[in-house]
Amino acid sequence: MANEKPQIISKDLIKPSSPTPKHLKTYNLSVLDQLSPRIYFPVLLFYPALDSKNSWNIKDISSYLKKSLSKTLTHYYPFAGKFSSKDFIDCNDEGVDFYEVQIDCKLNDILKKPDPETMDLYTPPGILFNESFMGSPVIIQVTYFTCGGIALSVCMSHKVNDACALYSFINDWATVARGEKVSPIFLTQKIISSLNNGQTTIPEIKIGKNNVVTRRFYFDPSSLTDLKALVRDDSKTFRNNPSRVEVVTALLYKCAMAASTAKTGMFRSSRLIQAVNLRPRVVPPLHENSIGNFCWSFSIMTTKENDKSLESIVASLKKAATGIYEKIGNRFTMDKCNSFVSESVEEVREVMRENKVSEIEGYLCSSWCRYSFNEINFGWGKPIWVGTFNAKKKNTFILMDSSKSGGIDALVTLEEDKMAIFEKDEELLRFSIINPTVIGD
Repeated sequence: MANEKPQIISKDLIKPSSPTPKHLKTYNLSVLDQLSPRIYFPVLLFYPALDSKNSWNIKDISSYLKKSLSKTLTHYYPFAGKFSSKDFIDCNDEGVDFYEVQIDCKLNDILKKPDPETMDLYTPPGILFNESFMGSPVIIQVTYFTCGGIALSVCMSHKVNDACALYSFINDWATVARGEKVSPIFLTQKIISSLNNGQTTIPEIKIGKNNVVTRRFYFDPSSLTDLKALVRDDSKTFRNNPSRVEVVTALLYKCAMAASTAKTGMFRSSRLIQAVNLRPRVVPPLHENSIGNFCWSFSIMTTKENDKSLESIVASLKKAATGIYEKIGNRFTMDKCNSFVSESVEEVREVMRENKVSEIEGYLCSSWCRYSFNEINFGWGKPIWVGTFNAKKKNTFILMDSSKSGGIDALVTLEEDKMAIFEKDEELLRFSIINPTVIGD
């Protein structure tokens, strides 16, 4: 990792190329938007320099990105507005913050060891996972390297988008840059804006922020095959083979619980919460360019008496996922989505009341796999690597497709003392590599 820090060379507000019509000036947040956490979550795309025959300078790239973003914001008009309250966005066309910075090093200096602890250098200071949401829904930074490569950072407020919709926005921006048309669908027009009881918050497991570190663990395709084979048993527990996301999630959860037990000398009941995209579950399925929050979650509970083997954890994950899918079923239309959310929020509240939150070790897992960030092409080719940053919240797992097809990058955030134990876990290291180079991957 290079020791240099990026230097800001410009900061602009990029406005939509056409003004937002008066009847669209107020963008009401759906109940799923309002239930989402108040954070900015980022994605970072690294692009290598163009070849010598097609070399662009900073001025060219800057103009190209700004003009295409301006055109894109005409379709994504809420993103160019400002949060007016917890309930809606004022679509005033104020614009998106667009930072440009330079760093005195080569892209390869970064990608030799893409440490998530230092990735926040490539996004505006104070933005990452910031709980303030009264500003711009989107903040963008472009970092220029001396070799001609760039890093494109897009920070999105979770109040307007989930990871699937974040992908759609960036991909549509790239599509517009290539001269093609886009047509996003805003889910807020289909989902209710409040629950029956008027409450749009749910209790949260306290996961804290202090003294945490993030490590990247790479699972290559062959290791994932071996891990799935290990989990699969002869008793036909699994009617379907475990997925790569399921086995990686189970392994991370198992090893994190083991690290916590080793550090404290006692086992604490643990809950793993897994986010799930509902778009393919409604009838008819929603397209991935459906913009807004449309995810829910299921969870599994592990107590002292539970079997904490990989097979048991994967079986629990499958059972919990099947439960929510069966509840949704083929009858889950957009009309029934609202009643499902209302009922589910009440169930979450009840679970949190029954379990003393302070006595539960909470873990959160979000999988961004199958969102094709690695395919986003602004006209100069695909990114050489895609990553995200230190989550700054303990007991968080973020899974992403690696640049090598079929692999997974897992970003794990734990308290420092527990990470020191976790990253030496023999079973974890049997299937993963800590922060390998992505050059030539």
